[in-house]
Amino acid sequence: MHISTISLLAALAGSTIAHLALPFAFQSADAAKPPSSHQPIGGHGCSASSRAPGPQSAKRGQYTLKWQDGAVCPSHGEQQWTGTIDVSNHRRLFFWAFESRNDPENDPVIFWMHGGPGESSMAAVFTEIGPCMFRDDGIDIPEPNPWSWNKNANLVFIDQPAGVGFSSIARGGKLPARDMDGAEDFQEFLNIFFRDVFPRKAHLPIHIATEKYGGHWGPTYIDHILTSRQKNTPTAFWGNITSMILVNPMIDYGGLIPGFYQLLCKDKRGEGIMSEDQCVDMLEALPNFEALARECRETLDIEKCAAVPAYAETNITAYYRELVEQGERSPDHHCHRPEMGNITEYLNRRIVKLKIGFPECFNFTEKNDFIESAYFFAESPWMPTTQKVAAILDAYKRPKIIFDGSSFGDVRVLVLNGNLDPFGNTQGNMDQFDKINWSRKIEYRIAAWQALNKKEFKSTGLWKGTKDGRLVFVGVDNAGGMVPTDAPETSYHILDRWLRNDW
Repeated sequence: MHISTISLLAALAGSTIAHLALPFAFQSADAAKPPSSHQPIGGHGCSASSRAPGPQSAKRGQYTLKWQDGAVCPSHGEQQWTGTIDVSNHRRLFFWAFESRNDPENDPVIFWMHGGPGESSMAAVFTEIGPCMFRDDGIDIPEPNPWSWNKNANLVFIDQPAGVGFSSIARGGKLPARDMDGAEDFQEFLNIFFRDVFPRKAHLPIHIATEKYGGHWGPTYIDHILTSRQKNTPTAFWGNITSMILVNPMIDYGGLIPGFYQLLCKDKRGEGIMSEDQCVDMLEALPNFEALARECRETLDIEKCAAVPAYAETNITAYYRELVEQGERSPDHHCHRPEMGNITEYLNRRIVKLKIGFPECFNFTEKNDFIESAYFFAESPWMPTTQKVAAILDAYKRPKIIFDGSSFGDVRVLVLNGNLDPFGNTQGNMDQFDKINWSRKIEYRIAAWQALNKKEFKSTGLWKGTKDGRLVFVGVDNAGGMVPTDAPETSYHILDRWLRNDW
């Protein structure tokens, strides 16, 4: 795939605030080359194996845990820890855990994984759902976030796959490049986390939350866990996974582009962004695009699926890309956001790294360009995950396997979409979830869209779901690809009802 196509669509899959994101062209010349499958992830004086604290190489099952006093992430006094878990002899995953401000011994556990592929979940800690948030005046000073998702839940942020953010790959370890590369690592992380690090929380309900490219992480990883249970594999994780939360997800790139056109050319929210001639050109290209997307879904052939974004980049998204390159628009919000603090700069301060538990020589980056380019060169982002979403929704119907008192799986799905996101757009995702082929497809598709209660949710929007709340879709007005940043109070109230299974 041509490098300009890769770099444009990286913005679609990611979720970083515009001023922190790389431009559409990779900034490193090395990023334009297919990455080595054994590229060590090193950084400014630290060897690959010493970028994280502990021994010189990873050792499966080993973990670290460091209590945090709130100096780095000032919150509301709840307990917090940073730590690492060696999920294999080459890969080490970093996490930051915050206890619930309500009832940490009984409230559920939310695991958050950022998008990318290759973006650190620390962006969510400081700019979205974490207990602390950078001020909106561009100063790198975090302060308590009143609408953090840990008001009624324990909250764990994971840097993954290995090599992202504070996570690391020991020398000789293979660079992740496909969605399944991180699936077993995530499963092993959960096993060790609940068995050894926080065994007192092993009985609690678990929610897996992801954003943007998380539309690949969440479905792939949960489906892998459910399949491992079905096969009763030795590493199967049997914790109580209750739901999957997808924020502006990319589950099928081909399903998003028609919504991209509709938002920018037919919706009042996109008025004035594209010219009439540009909209005509985009509309004329849509039939060929949809034919390519349909062929991808029917065959799941990687070459056919890679042809979908290549065609879109040339014939449909190019006009908007020019606006982003000129600094006039954001890839995940067609308006401008206020400046927030610089995460990379803040987390690379010597005192901050030492507090978190990392040596001074460790170089934190908010996005790992090597991993991002590895995924794009492997064409991973263009393979739909819709079949995995369907399998998760219908997991409760599969034959039950009882192990240690737990059942096979019963996972609800919440989709939270900001209505101003041009790429992870609401209309495209609405259409895609209507078409997912699962047992209650018809019930969900014909369900009536209802207005969000502004008095309750502090924002307008639309929602619908199945009668039992197994699949719920919420579209939020005046929010882009990072809904918790744009509508923090609204996002919290949506989450709170979801955790109570009250939709």
